[in-house]
Amino acid sequence: MKTLALFCAALLTSAVAHAETLNAAAPLGVELGKTTCTRMPSGPDRTKTGTSPWAGGDTIEIRNLERFKLPGLTKATVNCDQHDTVALVTLNFDRSAMDDVVRQLDARYESKRKTDANAENGYAEWAAANGGIEMLYARDGKALVVAYWAKGAKAKYFSYSATRDKQPPAAVTPQGQL
Repeated sequence: MKTLALFCAALLTSAVAHAETLNAAAPLGVELGKTTCTRMPSGPDRTKTGTSPWAGGDTIEIRNLERFKLPGLTKATVNCDQHDTVALVTLNFDRSAMDDVVRQLDARYESKRKTDANAENGYAEWAAANGGIEMLYARDGKALVVAYWAKGAKAKYFSYSATRDKQPPAAVTPQGQL
């Protein structure tokens, strides 16, 4: 009887842990808030493209996109914070992949908000156990961006309040016309 109780407890613990990982965001196999940039192998498939000005860590572009088998994926970038932890993964897609991307995100994560289909700029948001996912696109644009944020990263790096310690960044003066 005692063995059966221990077995049931272990099975329940395993089921709970498995359920939590189902809702964890790990785009491209990189778990948000846990994976470090130094653990990502370097080489021709991953190129350091600089330092993230907002998070203070490396910015890495992943070049071999075919291996991820995500139709329409055109660019993948990983941003780490000053502690070398993955804070943000951005995936750029061709707009033709939008329905498939939305379907996959809806199936895996809890939908939080979506803009009206006729809005000038589209926005959608999903919640994951270890962060949040945002999708941004222009109504007539040819591309869309999916941003996977580690838990608390967006609020830490992009929220401003009226307190004296947190001031918004200085305004940037345009250096010419676009």
